[in-house]
Amino acid sequence: MVSRFVIHQHKAGRTHFDLRILIEGVFRSWSLLREPPLRPGERRLAIERESFPPESMRRANFEEEAFGIGRVSAWDEGEVEVNVLSSRHLSLTFRGARISGNYELRRMLWYPGNRWLLTRKPPHENRKYR
Repeated sequence: MVSRFVIHQHKAGRTHFDLRILIEGVFRSWSLLREPPLRPGERRLAIERESFPPESMRRANFEEEAFGIGRVSAWDEGEVEVNVLSSRHLSLTFRGARISGNYELRRMLWYPGNRWLLTRKPPHENRKYR
């Protein structure tokens, strides 16, 4: 399924990035403490956060209301192809200005909480059958 994504850079206390992907009518959100991985094999811890309905993302002051004090800006946005392989494994192909290519989000079961790993995959890897 082809969908939309946005990555916000939030400068509050400690700068972090928020990945938001439109899946099944809501923006699912993950926070990353560092810039999203851009080289194959790089990984980032991604902590799943509250989901948002698409109409709330269109409000002019949404960023300030939802994310608290600190400047929020769009780091990147564009299309993403989402393949839900299981409830804890998403295969993603981003088409944005800064982030593009094959990625995966895998939920980590060995760590408490809603922790995921966002991994940049090599361009030749067949992501549908992993």
